[in-house]
Amino acid sequence: MILCLVFSQIAAAETEDGGYAGAFLKLAVQARPAGMGGAYIGVSDDAAGQLFNPAGAPAVQTKTIASSYRVMDLGRKLGFVSFMLPTRGASGLGLSWLYAGYGEVDTRNSSGQKLGGTISSSENDFGLTFGKQFAPFLGVGTKLNYYYKRLSDLSATSIGINMGIMISIDSLFQYGSMEGKPITDIKAGLVFSHLAANYSWSDKNAGLAATQDDKFPNLLGLGVSCRAIDRKLLVALDLEKNFKQALVSRFGAEYDFRNRLLLRGGLNEGAVTAGMGYTFALKKATLCFNYAFSAERTDEGSDHIISLDLKF
Repeated sequence: MILCLVFSQIAAAETEDGGYAGAFLKLAVQARPAGMGGAYIGVSDDAAGQLFNPAGAPAVQTKTIASSYRVMDLGRKLGFVSFMLPTRGASGLGLSWLYAGYGEVDTRNSSGQKLGGTISSSENDFGLTFGKQFAPFLGVGTKLNYYYKRLSDLSATSIGINMGIMISIDSLFQYGSMEGKPITDIKAGLVFSHLAANYSWSDKNAGLAATQDDKFPNLLGLGVSCRAIDRKLLVALDLEKNFKQALVSRFGAEYDFRNRLLLRGGLNEGAVTAGMGYTFALKKATLCFNYAFSAERTDEGSDHIISLDLKF
């Protein structure tokens, strides 16, 4: 795991990456994965997993309403709401909405003079997630995305597909043989994302014949996770390869104090992250509060992420 982290950071340092369509999907908007450095492909056992590995959907055992907001500088906004429902046959179904707003900039003429107006931009990801546990060791899931982007008076839409698998390594051994081991609950996740996603831009109202296609780069991700110290410590590592950009790594950990208070920390592409969570037991439900901090990487300011999950 250490070698993977080192070599991926070297590769990232030697590559100058630009922005591509769907860049807002790279930011962790839920506080739990954000506090763990975004290393969640091999975890994905709650509502936040819809954004990382849809194969984790069967792990959600109760109805869950999840919401979160990422506080960001430079006029940017990022929010998330979802509903998860366990279904028959060891499966799970989820509906989600991820919103990104990029603030406003002044309109100017070719000489740079302000024209008195502003231009704004926003982006949405409406998702339908389904995952099923086909065997004790194998879960498979898919997420259908409907993307909508608005830029001033222009707009573009697209359909995209995410696919994932989750392998429980412990289930490959004889039942009960992993109990009492120093490391347990070993899982590996694999995802292939943004299939067929593409923004096609045109301005018919202005009489322009030119069009622009912005294809979402396909992404291949591998994540592993395990538990130690009587299952109180969760450790996770992700490696992601965007087919247009450099390999990136994410590492995180979570420690559980008496099933109520959780402390988290991690590294997200070299940026330090930290967070905490607390669970409130209600009469017929459970309320989970989570907070995360993500240090700045390129002078864009540090971010704060707040999440509330209601399980019933």
